[in-house]
Amino acid sequence: MLSILTVILLLIVFLVLLVLFAAIDVVFDMKGSGVSVEHTVVVHWLLFSRQVSPEPEDEVNDEHSNDDFPEEFKDAEKYVTEKVKGHFQESGEKEKTKKKKSIDMTYSEMIQTFRQLRAPVIRFIKGLVCAIKIPDARVNAVYGFPDPSYTGIACGYSHALMAYLKCNFKNLRMNLEPDFVESKIEFDMSGKLRIRLYRFIPVILKFVFNMSVLRFSWSFFIKKYYRKSSGNL
Repeated sequence: MLSILTVILLLIVFLVLLVLFAAIDVVFDMKGSGVSVEHTVVVHWLLFSRQVSPEPEDEVNDEHSNDDFPEEFKDAEKYVTEKVKGHFQESGEKEKTKKKKSIDMTYSEMIQTFRQLRAPVIRFIKGLVCAIKIPDARVNAVYGFPDPSYTGIACGYSHALMAYLKCNFKNLRMNLEPDFVESKIEFDMSGKLRIRLYRFIPVILKFVFNMSVLRFSWSFFIKKYYRKSSGNL
């Protein structure tokens, strides 16, 4: 009996280590112009692979759907639809007012929260980005806005982003070109991302046990509990 439990525990530990340390490769290929985007994503993990590609849109023909029903059924369907829609709208408005009352924050509290969590959140996002490895990737994009001044502002931010990403990802090739004449967004990107889950554990732990995050979580919990207790009185 003891040997069976030992084998089961060893098997569980082996599976956990396999999930944490085995690489997850995400191979992607994306092309887009404006709102039209074509993409193909393939996820590889050990001997398994799954392709995530856009499904073809089903063409639904409703030409004869309304002609097969009598007028009484149409009126009844319209009446029921309006009643159900009105009921859900009223319940949604009540829920929104409840949420607004429970999560109401003053501007000073919002500014204080932003100052308190700004540094840990930036470090958390930076840690998540650095935990993802890029064996090979290529990004080409052309962008332009109706106002050339907006294109110039975006050009400055894009060059700063390119410099930051090239410092952290040596195998990433980026080419972002501004177009000051036409308003358009076109991009073509392909490559591979390698993810190992164990790399995210220290990043998440550092964020969760950060003193600013703990202080904010404790104060938020106390305020929420106090509001609930005062509301029940």
